[in-house]
Amino acid sequence: MSFKPDLSQLFNIAFGFVPVSYAVNNLEPISNEAVYRSIPTKPIEEVKKMSWMGTPIMFPMKFKGGSYQCYTPLGDLEQKQFNDFEIPPATVVDFRRAKNITKTSVLGKSGTVKEIYGFDDWQIRIRGLCLDTPKISAYDQYRELLKWEEIADSIEVIGSLFIDKSIYRISIEEFDFKLPQGKQNVFPFEITACSDEPIELAR
Repeated sequence: MSFKPDLSQLFNIAFGFVPVSYAVNNLEPISNEAVYRSIPTKPIEEVKKMSWMGTPIMFPMKFKGGSYQCYTPLGDLEQKQFNDFEIPPATVVDFRRAKNITKTSVLGKSGTVKEIYGFDDWQIRIRGLCLDTPKISAYDQYRELLKWEEIADSIEVIGSLFIDKSIYRISIEEFDFKLPQGKQNVFPFEITACSDEPIELAR
């Protein structure tokens, strides 16, 4: 397949920002040595996964399949089986978490006394592009995301970006699909979610 989308342009159209990108020259032999002397890099053996275009995916992510609750047309909850869904490679994730702090003013002194009671949930924003690949079309990826949108349950996630923050399940709060004009077979999506701690892990 010769189609190689301009991801920087597509991200700019869909979300209004340009992600950091790099070019791959397929005519040069692959080398484990970096050509950027001032930037530390990882050897090719540490790349977790490669995309169909031959570019490395350093932080692959997926929704873990299993049995999840969904609403029936009558409004009842039922268990529905889902297969694993790999998040499209052209995806960026933002994480944010606030601390629950009570501030008390002190008379005759500047500043406040802070009491930290705990931490809020992680707020997660997943923005990505469904694009055609040799194995699955952009539209089929879009339709698969719509199935996950119907889940009325927390979803188990797999990926080092989540694990290093002790996030194992997320609750999806909002799905947003931005279909750009004049761009065929490109389905941008944005997921707003928060971390969800399993009951068995709560103390």
